[in-house]
Amino acid sequence: MMHDDRIWRLNPAESAEDLARKLTATTWCCCTAFVIGRYLWLNDATSPDGGQEYAVLLHRERDGSFVQIESITFSWCRYDEALQFVEQTLRGEDDCKAWARPVQPTLKTAAEHGRCPHCA
Repeated sequence: MMHDDRIWRLNPAESAEDLARKLTATTWCCCTAFVIGRYLWLNDATSPDGGQEYAVLLHRERDGSFVQIESITFSWCRYDEALQFVEQTLRGEDDCKAWARPVQPTLKTAAEHGRCPHCA
């Protein structure tokens, strides 16, 4: 997660297939984040017209902390590749990466977020 000062608008994804489709078919605002269960995908792009890089976070429910476990440039992926990455994460295969690090994202619901300089 490169942007410690960014505020992300949290959006639910219905399934791995839904998220893979969203991440490969649309260029999202830099403040967009998606959630499925304990996992979050935060748009970590450096600009709206740059590569759609997503920080993948694990929410540790026992203490409320977040750990970045992966970073994926979905704009370089085809749907089937994106689906494979999302499913791998949901199976917990990324949970214990050696380079994982604690992060403190600022997350808001759509109603709380309103509009920000990153919103289209």
